[in-house]
Amino acid sequence: MNNRITQLWIGALLFAGVITTSLISNDDTGILGPVDSLVLSGSNGDVTIKNSDGRMSWGKEKTSTIWSIGFMETGKALKVLLKADHFKEAREDLNAEIEDNISGTRGALDDLTKEAQTLTPSDPNFGEMRQRWQVLYDEFTQMQQLAAEARGALYSEQMQESYKEIVEAVNVVAERLSVDMVLRFIPPDDEFEQGNPDSIIMQIRLRSALRAPEGLDITDEVLAELGIDE
Repeated sequence: MNNRITQLWIGALLFAGVITTSLISNDDTGILGPVDSLVLSGSNGDVTIKNSDGRMSWGKEKTSTIWSIGFMETGKALKVLLKADHFKEAREDLNAEIEDNISGTRGALDDLTKEAQTLTPSDPNFGEMRQRWQVLYDEFTQMQQLAAEARGALYSEQMQESYKEIVEAVNVVAERLSVDMVLRFIPPDDEFEQGNPDSIIMQIRLRSALRAPEGLDITDEVLAELGIDE
């Protein structure tokens, strides 16, 4: 009986050795395969793992595929790009144009204010002076509002242009490093920029990764692609 059991064990081990040998590559590197698929059994059914376009998948849907991931500090690149000379010149030109348009109204308002200070409420011209001042003040306020909107529109346009440059650089780096998905983030251990509660909560929201393994941050590679030297 013991001899019979011993023979069965020897046969099982030999069979396992044949299977293992068939899976090991011929160059003796110890790498298993190649195999077309691997079936993993489980209590709720089997899972078949395959190579789908160079990525491990267990179904036909894109959501049943393992994608590589990376992280990028978008804000770091955005701050530098917005300091580019052509952006600064555009903002300076706009400010000069606004100042030219608003300086005349500001000067007239200052002159009218000085003139009104020489009058008393009992002066017959006081009511008319106050009305003129109010009209001019409303015009000046409206010009200031339009100036702020123009500055905001220009800055928004520059941020969008810079963001597109960042995305293009991310795509180049991702292709080179075989990264499928890149998420913007702030490293969780970075210091907070002090501000009001709204700015702090925004910084918290941008810290999308509370913890990440080393090697997933591709910020330096993207900055180099953009020609940014920290």
